[in-house]
Amino acid sequence: MVAPRLLLSSDDLVRRVRELGAEVAEGIDDGAVVVGVLRGCLPFLADLVRAVDRRLEVDFLSLSAFAPDSGRVRLTRDVGLDVTGRQVLLVEDMVDTGLRLDFLLRHLRSHEATEVRVCTLFDRIARRVLPVPVDHAGFIMEEPFVVGYGLDHRGLFRNLPGVVALDQAQLEADLDSCPEPGGGALVDDIRELARAGSGDGTMVPA
Repeated sequence: MVAPRLLLSSDDLVRRVRELGAEVAEGIDDGAVVVGVLRGCLPFLADLVRAVDRRLEVDFLSLSAFAPDSGRVRLTRDVGLDVTGRQVLLVEDMVDTGLRLDFLLRHLRSHEATEVRVCTLFDRIARRVLPVPVDHAGFIMEEPFVVGYGLDHRGLFRNLPGVVALDQAQLEADLDSCPEPGGGALVDDIRELARAGSGDGTMVPA
């Protein structure tokens, strides 16, 4: 059994998000609209906008999961603000293949935003299929499976203050074998790791 390990502590995340906030502030104007992609972005976006010294508005959109064997998604919630003629900062928790991000960029540009910039906490560059632009990235992600700080599995772990790397198959087994909702001993270990200790320094800031 491969033990879960703390990848990023809350202190690691706070430091990097503050740095990202300063970077973002240099690239956007007062009056920009920050658009978060629900739901994984929520902890990151909340911390990020407080670190950006600009006058901002915040809105959200959401997508369906990828349709099986198609790579296609559909919009389930559109932005409510009118972004025509305005600068948009699109905030993601993770950019992976680029398929979802490409869809979002084309959609927001169809709203006639003057510019759409992208900020993601994690960037899986090695898995990119489409060459989508990422203007600001917190960390280069190489771990195959992580949870915490907005990243979930079966709806769990979004509220954890740190990010934990673990084996997905082991987590599936723990959740399936536990009669009570919310998992068993492995889930408890993940929660304890994410709420205590320091990161191990293996993550690479982008």
